[in-house]
Amino acid sequence: MSGAAPDPIAFETVEIQANTFQETLLGLEYTTGPGRPADLFSRACVEQYADLRLDRFGYLLAQVFEPNVLHEAALLAGLSYDSLADLSHRPTEPVERLAALVRDAVDLPVTALVNTAAALISVSRFDPAERLLADAYSRAATPRERFEAAMLAFVVTNRRDDGADSPRQFDRMREAAETGEVPEDRVLDACSQAVVWYLKRKELPEAEYDWFRATGARLAETRDRLDPGAISSWYRALAMVPAAVGEAETTRRYMEYAREAAEDTMARRPRAYETHFMKTYHESSLKEHMYLTRDLDRAEEAGRALIALDPAWAPSYGELAEAYAAFGRPEQAAALYEQAVAAGPPYVGYHMLRAARCHQKAGADDRALALHRDLARLAPDDEQVLRAGLDLADGLGDDTSRYRFQTALERLGHAGTRGAGPRAEDR
Repeated sequence: MSGAAPDPIAFETVEIQANTFQETLLGLEYTTGPGRPADLFSRACVEQYADLRLDRFGYLLAQVFEPNVLHEAALLAGLSYDSLADLSHRPTEPVERLAALVRDAVDLPVTALVNTAAALISVSRFDPAERLLADAYSRAATPRERFEAAMLAFVVTNRRDDGADSPRQFDRMREAAETGEVPEDRVLDACSQAVVWYLKRKELPEAEYDWFRATGARLAETRDRLDPGAISSWYRALAMVPAAVGEAETTRRYMEYAREAAEDTMARRPRAYETHFMKTYHESSLKEHMYLTRDLDRAEEAGRALIALDPAWAPSYGELAEAYAAFGRPEQAAALYEQAVAAGPPYVGYHMLRAARCHQKAGADDRALALHRDLARLAPDDEQVLRAGLDLADGLGDDTSRYRFQTALERLGHAGTRGAGPRAEDR
């Protein structure tokens, strides 16, 4: 990839090299080689951008990350976050092209504005995406244009603003859908999002949730004429409803529908994007068996399947580690969290913090302290990390580490704190 970044942060206890995810987030391209495969997200993201069309809707988002992920990528690469967020850092031709589209947005039609915003969202450039979407909605002349602009505006507020503007965007999506001029697959996608984010964070009023849930159920009855990817997402979302009240059998039935639809879409279009439907099925299954059935064997089976499907993806190791931690297996959890750290971004800081806590729970305070020293390099303004490191150093009688943490805390004083890259609740 052109425009190499400065040397990454030097850690004491782990070696973290730039992986294909970091390259994709920074430059919308990546390099592979022996022992360096591309993760599914990077493949799907780069493929979609390479096929960008400005004249028709259909830009696909395999996964959307919150701003903290771009902050972490900037830190690891030794770059300014602001230079990434505003596209002033343009290390590759794909980013140059994206910046040019943003610069010339006034001349773009609504469809092009929406698709350009989708490309920006795919690499966590939310501020320019928001501006393009506001312009797109104000200029929209059809229900489809209003729906697509509102759908992406929801994604932005969900990831960047904790969903503050979600009710307005869902209302806009519903208004457009009720005209009958929005494809049913897209309406079902909106229904899936409404169910998930109502159950997780109440991001829309109950009456809106009821409408989207009822509409999704009606559309799913005609699933033979709908895209199986949309069906898979719907049933994964719907499974959250019985799961919330402890109905394991109904939850599993919906999850099986989701799996069957995921297999169908992969068979029709064996691309990285479609493989994400099976990946998210395994992620949801793991949580199902962690929190609902409380079955460690089945949780472990889902986690191993998740890793096997995308072995280059760091968060998959973290997902299984989370299950081991929940079932009281801190040693196994710590080992997997460290695998996630070594695999690189996203969520290096979160995985490092979780590994340290699991080591501490398992009685390996020396390893926990070493990881806290690395965390202090990644998040030097995180008071919680510094105080936990100081406590560990005190307990172990490590005067050198105690001095480092104490000095860092004194420097920090009463300034505001930043987190060490915590995960968003939905990935």
